Amino acid sequence: MNIGRARRAIGCNSHTVQRGRHIWSASTAELFADLSQRPSAEACRSTLAPNLFVIGASKSGSSALHAYLKPHPDICKSSEKEPCFFVDQSELEAAWPIMARQPCSHDWDAYLQLWQGGENARYRGEGSVYYSQAPHRSNVPARIAAACPDARILCTVREPVTRAIGHYWQRFKELQEALPLETAVRQNPLYRDTSDYALQLRAYLEHFDSAQIHVVVAEELRANRREVLAGVLQWLGLDPYEYDDRQLTERHRSPPTSRRQRFPLVRRLRDSALWSAARRRLPEAVVSRLRAASTVSFEKSRVDDSGARRYLADYLAPRRAEFEQMIGRHISAWDPAR
Repeated sequence: MNIGRARRAIGCNSHTVQRGRHIWSASTAELFADLSQRPSAEACRSTLAPNLFVIGASKSGSSALHAYLKPHPDICKSSEKEPCFFVDQSELEAAWPIMARQPCSHDWDAYLQLWQGGENARYRGEGSVYYSQAPHRSNVPARIAAACPDARILCTVREPVTRAIGHYWQRFKELQEALPLETAVRQNPLYRDTSDYALQLRAYLEHFDSAQIHVVVAEELRANRREVLAGVLQWLGLDPYEYDDRQLTERHRSPPTSRRQRFPLVRRLRDSALWSAARRRLPEAVVSRLRAASTVSFEKSRVDDSGARRYLADYLAPRRAEFEQMIGRHISAWDPAR
């Protein structure tokens, strides 16, 4: 859905939006002070520079949308799905040290190489979930606007309570979260803020015109893939694409049973440069045995999440209403089943 009403609904006037869509300058270069190679004005006009960003939060369908768009001949998706180039480097090092060591996360030339061969594509896109975690990932929309002011932004959203709980389980699996579910969602604002879609959308409307932003609801994408994707392609000004059934299979659905690292030390080793180097030299069978020995299975269904759901529902209900007002429609797919 195109959020044509959003600017008026939240008081973001045309002057504010136009002021946000600045060109590269010395002042905006300060946003990239942590990067080893900042993009120059000329580099930003490179034929490989990205102009399509999927900014959906964790567990909101962004990976599925990325995969569905990839076959279109006029879209070149990045070879690394989540390069996180526009995330503050110190924040990325703390949250995802493996990616922070990749040159494409901080070197503009290496970043552009993710679209090697895509010079003639109408759109070159990437999608990093950290791009919609304000205020925990700072100034991301400003950085994107400084380097790619004419970019199109695809914002994927999922029912806010379910998304927040899925986010918890993802972090629990990676040993980034040790607290019980209800305690964690009450104490860590990351889960609530990332499901506050009005908060995330406002951050982008400070730097992009509402016509540059299109919202995709994960539940609607799952139920009507062809229809939703046709709407996305139409918004992008692209010709329709005839997907075959194989290309539209369901993707990235979290299983009820998953595996978690047993020991924090093992996770730190896995995130280290030492393991990255060793991993490339080890046979896959050895890696599989090490993974099995260092992880333990857990079943999410055994955890009573009713308290967490009640708390999140009360907290997020007014924020959902604000978001729906911003985009000019009610999302019936998020209503409780009757």
